[in-house]
Amino acid sequence: MTGSDAPAAGQPVVVVTGGGGGIGAAIATEVGRKGAFVVTMDPLVSLDGTEQLPAPAETTAGRIIAAGGAARASGVSVTDGAAVRDLFENLDRLDAVVNVAGITRPTSFAKGTEQDWRGVLEVHLKGYLNILAAALPIMAEARYGRVLGVTSGSGWRPADTGAYGCAKRAVASLTWQMGNEAPPGVTVNAVSPIALTRMVTAALGRARSAGGGGGGASATGGLSLGSMPAPEDLGPLGAYLVGEDVGWCNGRVLFAGGSEVALIDAPRLLEVIRSDDVRSLPHLFEAAAAAVLAPAEATQATNGGSNPRLATIFDDPGTAEGRAGKVGSCFIVGEPPGVVAAVTAALAARGVTCTAVAAAPAGGFAGAAEALAAAVNRVGAPDAVVVALHGTPAAPGGVSGWERLLAEHAEVVDHIHRDAGWARAVADYATVADRPLRLVTLTDATTAGGRSRAQSVAQLARASRRATGERVAAFAVSMEALGHDALGPIGELTAHLLCSPAGIDLAGAELVTGAGWCGLRSHPHPSGSIVFGGPELPEWFDATLRALVGR
Repeated sequence: MTGSDAPAAGQPVVVVTGGGGGIGAAIATEVGRKGAFVVTMDPLVSLDGTEQLPAPAETTAGRIIAAGGAARASGVSVTDGAAVRDLFENLDRLDAVVNVAGITRPTSFAKGTEQDWRGVLEVHLKGYLNILAAALPIMAEARYGRVLGVTSGSGWRPADTGAYGCAKRAVASLTWQMGNEAPPGVTVNAVSPIALTRMVTAALGRARSAGGGGGGASATGGLSLGSMPAPEDLGPLGAYLVGEDVGWCNGRVLFAGGSEVALIDAPRLLEVIRSDDVRSLPHLFEAAAAAVLAPAEATQATNGGSNPRLATIFDDPGTAEGRAGKVGSCFIVGEPPGVVAAVTAALAARGVTCTAVAAAPAGGFAGAAEALAAAVNRVGAPDAVVVALHGTPAAPGGVSGWERLLAEHAEVVDHIHRDAGWARAVADYATVADRPLRLVTLTDATTAGGRSRAQSVAQLARASRRATGERVAAFAVSMEALGHDALGPIGELTAHLLCSPAGIDLAGAELVTGAGWCGLRSHPHPSGSIVFGGPELPEWFDATLRALVGR
């Protein structure tokens, strides 16, 4: 057998980012073994992305060639959008891209420098957007292509992984959305892998050190280091998902554990409750939260399907209006005027003193902390903070499909960074003041990017109580309509979360408001698994996976 560093005529071309080692190298090797020309795209930097590593004596591309395959190495980074585009456009063809590139830095709900937060978001989320922006136009023109992203259990399990979890939740959200919008002949899927890589070992080591032995499970959602497969065990599944015969699988996230594969379901509505033409919204939320929303959040399933639970609530005047509750003072960091007015009115009706706080212009962590401190010095300590920042602009008219999705994700890294800055400011203040605070983040989810941002906010909120020793209870509300009829329910739901003692039961939930309704979504979760011993996929794997996803 002889190898080559250039593709033969008609040979499929596959790019694997992060292909210099770990899972990326495993997938690249398997793809090369199956006959593709492989470009391993890896700048070969340290785990935290801050130092250039010396060139290894043997590269992944070199090993593929030595085994009789065809490959070459590239030092382009996913963070350099122009260089990624130039690389892809100068290939003879582009059949598939596998985006494994990543770094690890110590971040969590209440820890990590702003630089570390930004660095992780830039590589894991902005880097993936750069890959999609460069690959999809080429694939759309060819009417064929396979894109495989990499998310993580840290993006769907209740793991306190800060920027990494936020980025990976957004990657999963983008994957689920792209399944309905990918160009004809193109598939966009993602794997959520677990393997004993350098990154995982380093992250779990930090978590154990920080938590005195118990932090590791909290940081990873309960995964065990000793049960993880080797990176090489994930190669066959990765190669399968970018194969020509898997065009039927699109917009899916699959957990990859070497000997097992599980389908990870996207968040879906568990409960929907009418919120228009209701006699008393405060009474509705008080009753619905206890009878419908909190049980669904606790069990991740509806308890409906039996006797009606809220049969007369919509016409019941109730007695909840004006009642003082859990908080007496609230800071509102708000930009959309309608949302600010609705929240202020609902809280004022309950006797809460509201103080407007200017959003940090640059969105930095320090700016948010300074703005919060200035408000405390001016009016005293708050019991709660509401954050409602401007959302992602809608794509220009005439832009649709996958191009619309990408356009509406253009600012998502900046927006997630801003949200995280305010969460950090609240967490830091609560710790220094030794004061419990409730934090409600209202996310404009009227665009594709807004929906991914809302997913990241919900993922971060799930870690708030444990990460802060119960000082901060964070709530996430995805606003999917911002018309006049939607604002009143947004304000009243926020007031319930802050003022009702029972509101704490919805901390970390993904709440959602629409035009005339409100509700609760499930967290992403495995909906079915295939146990096969691995790593090679059995002949029946494809047919069984089709059945698992309902195809």
